[in-house]
Amino acid sequence: MKRVIRFDRGFLAAALISVALIAFGVFGLATKGINLGVDFQAGINQYVQLVYPAVDVSYSGAGNAVLSVSDTRAVLVFSGADVENRTIEYDLAAAGTLADLAASLSSQPGVSARVIDGAGKPAAGLVPTYQGDIRLTADAARLSREPETEAEYFAGMDKVRAAASTIGSVSVQSIGERIRQQYIIRLRDDGSDSKFSTTSAERIRTALEAAFGPGRVVVMKTDFVGARFSKDLADNAWKLTLFTVLAILAYATARFKIQYALGAVLAILHDALIMIAFIVWTRIEFNTSTLAAILTILGYSINDTIVIFDRIREDRRLLPTEPFHSVLNKSITETLGRTVITTVTTLLAVLALYFFTTGSIKDFALALFVGIISGTYSTIFIATAFVAFWNDTAEKRKKSQSAASAAKKPGNAPALKPAK
Repeated sequence: MKRVIRFDRGFLAAALISVALIAFGVFGLATKGINLGVDFQAGINQYVQLVYPAVDVSYSGAGNAVLSVSDTRAVLVFSGADVENRTIEYDLAAAGTLADLAASLSSQPGVSARVIDGAGKPAAGLVPTYQGDIRLTADAARLSREPETEAEYFAGMDKVRAAASTIGSVSVQSIGERIRQQYIIRLRDDGSDSKFSTTSAERIRTALEAAFGPGRVVVMKTDFVGARFSKDLADNAWKLTLFTVLAILAYATARFKIQYALGAVLAILHDALIMIAFIVWTRIEFNTSTLAAILTILGYSINDTIVIFDRIREDRRLLPTEPFHSVLNKSITETLGRTVITTVTTLLAVLALYFFTTGSIKDFALALFVGIISGTYSTIFIATAFVAFWNDTAEKRKKSQSAASAAKKPGNAPALKPAK
């Protein structure tokens, strides 16, 4: 017979640990607050890439010449009344070096291309024209290139954060491959600048160029989040979380008894509070990815809880005369193998996300890692402990009522002492 683990012996200690962790989180929330992302606070998200200036291209011919660069191709389009309309495409992987590409561009009538840096570097390293097609004129338009090797890497996260912090409270995240030097810079709008939406993007660019040199900053895109939108998003986030909890309560009540439903809700509330404590003290940015992680954890936790509750209900029917704590320990022990296997395999996927991604996905994976461990713990030591507490309280009340009823029966009245 499989040895039954006495999980109920750890219920009190687990409750004390959980209360301490939650209190620690509440204290941090009151003193430090949550590191809100721009999703939940008005501000700007500026996507930038730090690069090397590579090629200057100009056009002095008739009509119009438009140049665009993507990850794989460069396209030059001539149009107008005084010129033959034609399109020339260059496969960057097959174009050779930047010097070769510049020579090919210069062979077109009216086009002049001059390599500034990295003539021997591959043309495939050109940075896309993120801001749209470039209309070539007599004033040279500049194309940039990415670092080719680690030796050319010059803009680490700490350096970018230090440069951007000169303009205010910012957060920086790396996106894409490290060597490509692509970052999201988030600058919050505190309401002090009435022209924030028009000046903030240029302020970020100026600060970065002051640190890394002129021409080394390419703006990929800029997103503005207004105060009203951020407030609506924050309100909807709390409503979504509350709706999730109520839906789980309704489902668990319909499937089990009320004590099981309350235990399940208590467990997911525990997980949410533990996650908030973790976010507060690690200063992870609270954004839509973090919210998605919390909701994912709630779903994971309730799934594990339902599995154990199902086994408790089944064992309760098979062993109606067994003490409830014995049934509880037996059910958790029987499902322990399934719980461990599910948790470990899920954590392996989460660890892969953490080690092989960057930016918000990395924070998402870290939050999931902590939440999955918390969810497994709360299922065993919080949800089931509440059900055990409810059952113990109900039995004590039942015994007390039985004793009171027995005392009130005429035959059970206490005998009178004889008079002296």
